[in-house]
Amino acid sequence: MVHSCRAGNLSLMALVILLALVSCGDTTSDEKPLESDEDHFAQGHEFAQAGDFGKAVVEFETVLVEDPENVSAMSNLGVVYYNLGRLDDAIAQYLEAIELAPEDADIHSNLAAAHVQKGQLDKALEEYQTAVDLNPALAEAYYGLGVVHRQKDMTEEAIRAFERFQELDAGKDPRATELAKEFLQQLKGE
Repeated sequence: MVHSCRAGNLSLMALVILLALVSCGDTTSDEKPLESDEDHFAQGHEFAQAGDFGKAVVEFETVLVEDPENVSAMSNLGVVYYNLGRLDDAIAQYLEAIELAPEDADIHSNLAAAHVQKGQLDKALEEYQTAVDLNPALAEAYYGLGVVHRQKDMTEEAIRAFERFQELDAGKDPRATELAKEFLQQLKGE
């Protein structure tokens, strides 16, 4: 699961995209043009929420031109790139954000999800483990760990990760909960 940080939680699972953003209101032609980084950031969220990822890229990049160390804009731009299938760009954004915020578990989890999509399972495993070490309550990182362990035929580790995901998530993400249940049944031979 990919989860962006701070000023709005954009999240998506490595397999399932879930956008849960705070609505920032509609902009109409009667309103003044966007002027501040906050306006561009909010507009980026609105575009992402609407699935208009191309426009979201423009808005988050605009923020980064003015504030190149804005970790939230970097992370959210990474999520948008991920949604566009631009995995190398997503990874670059996450790595840049991690340089500025190395203790942010969500960014490590996002980076891991991008590595999974690229088939880089060892890198994904390392990043998911970092994410859960930083935040032991980050459910989506345990889901990701389960996926990676399953793909690497690490059955016991996968079972523990999916069970921990289920404890932490408690059904909040119905699709991931169902997949975790199916994976556990397969892994346990049920």
